[in-house]
Amino acid sequence: MSKTQVLYQLPTKPIKGTFYRYIRTKYADEPLSMLGSQRNGGRYNVAGLFGALYLGFDRKTCEAEVSQGIAAGIDVLKKGAFTAWSYAIELHAVVRLDGKSIQKQIGITQADLTIKGDHRTASGIGEHLHKRGDTEGLVAPSAQLKDGKCLDIFLDRKKETSKVLPKRKLRTWP
Repeated sequence: MSKTQVLYQLPTKPIKGTFYRYIRTKYADEPLSMLGSQRNGGRYNVAGLFGALYLGFDRKTCEAEVSQGIAAGIDVLKKGAFTAWSYAIELHAVVRLDGKSIQKQIGITQADLTIKGDHRTASGIGEHLHKRGDTEGLVAPSAQLKDGKCLDIFLDRKKETSKVLPKRKLRTWP
């Protein structure tokens, strides 16, 4: 079975909890916006095909992701450039790419998913998981923080009974 075929057969799992996102302050009143990922692409989405809402399991992971590449070209040293948000998440169908057994099933390693500046493997995986139609998102290792994890949500695939709720603005950063 090819890697692509495996992606269409991976099991989905529910996920629930509080997650975090850093948004450019000038867009901070749009906490569910995926405009940046739709326009520019991201690690797990191809520009122009679909957007993804990129969240971290914790604020430290978000800071690392933003400062090390997600915001390429943005002056992250400008005081208050980003606003941190917390989100209440309850999804029913997420593929977990953060485990060695799933990675082995696909025929990849964590290193393949976290190559700095090279999203080809990850965005290809994201594209197929999105095409499945039954997957609301994925959990993946952070490319920027060892032991960090990210939750990437395909809002256009969110089930009616799932929840993606911005809770509150936490602070500006840096």
